[in-house]
Amino acid sequence: MDEKIRNSLDKTSDIVLIHAYLSDEERKSVCHKFIKQFKSFGYDVIITSHLPLDKDTQELVDYAIYDKENTLIDDPALKGYLVHYAYAPTDDGGVKPLFNIASREFFKNNTIFAVLRLLLAGVTYAKLLNKKIIHLFDYDGFLPTDDELIENTDIILNKRKQAVFYEREKEDLDIEHWGTRRIRHWQIMTLIMSCDVDFLYRRLSMYSNDHLKEMIIQYGMQMGEELLGYVLGVSYLNKETNTFEENIEFKNLEEASKKIGFEKQQVYTDAEFPWICIARDPDESKMGYRFFAMPPKGRIDCEIFRNGELYSVFTCNDWGYRTDFFHEEGLENITIRVNGEFFREYDFTNPGTKMKILMHNIWTDAPQQ
Repeated sequence: MDEKIRNSLDKTSDIVLIHAYLSDEERKSVCHKFIKQFKSFGYDVIITSHLPLDKDTQELVDYAIYDKENTLIDDPALKGYLVHYAYAPTDDGGVKPLFNIASREFFKNNTIFAVLRLLLAGVTYAKLLNKKIIHLFDYDGFLPTDDELIENTDIILNKRKQAVFYEREKEDLDIEHWGTRRIRHWQIMTLIMSCDVDFLYRRLSMYSNDHLKEMIIQYGMQMGEELLGYVLGVSYLNKETNTFEENIEFKNLEEASKKIGFEKQQVYTDAEFPWICIARDPDESKMGYRFFAMPPKGRIDCEIFRNGELYSVFTCNDWGYRTDFFHEEGLENITIRVNGEFFREYDFTNPGTKMKILMHNIWTDAPQQ
């Protein structure tokens, strides 16, 4: 870090916003360590949460905001896709692709609207405090130094950028994907981000939830990070409506994290929900459905019932997966139990079930070499 830059910036115009859901002691411990680190750097800290905050958490920060309106989305059409890519080892020590399964049923809930609400609450208060720069973080990260924050503040104040975003994926309007062409949206992360306060307040106040739901469905924005690119004004879709933002700095999340020693997602919440679904076999001549089950973390004990009778029992651990095939002839019902409890049912006597499967789950076999 250039000491001239460090010495020229006044941290009193900056504030750190941590959005959190501290539902257990592990999350609290990770978050408290993060807060203490920011305070040691000399920053004011706001924490926003949809869960009531303990007194010890409140005392660590400068400002605490509790919002009981936790907007969770359980409609699969609005959840976005998670994708698992399956590979097999080759004789020469490499790997070859087998298939991928993309499902909107791998999410328990989509939390994007809840997160946007917390960010808006935090930046609104930062604006009230006359702060100029806001640095956003998920609660479960850690930074060894504040060099990155100082650099981002310099970029915004002295290089006249509106924000510094960290992308997991760049936008590409024509990208090859397993033998097909598709659009890839920006994936902008809330794990770390720095913004001009007025810019962020304006962007987060711009769209209603109903409008954003329409965008998810109409344009196939497959996860919260993709929708966030549109909310923040950097998507190609913003250009079509004259809401596109210029003067934005982009950094690659993985490259930047490695460079600055950023520890991100220490509490991996997606792993708490098993990835289980049924998808139509892409080979229509087979006239059936592919089954997939996998725990991203830990162990699951599964029981599968076909037409009310026990069909199979199996266990999977830590990214280990199980697949199966069900022919559609005579198929009336598939019921899935996980760890002794009901998990999901596919009722094929309901005319809408087949369409929902087609909309929510996509199995793609790897292109033949």
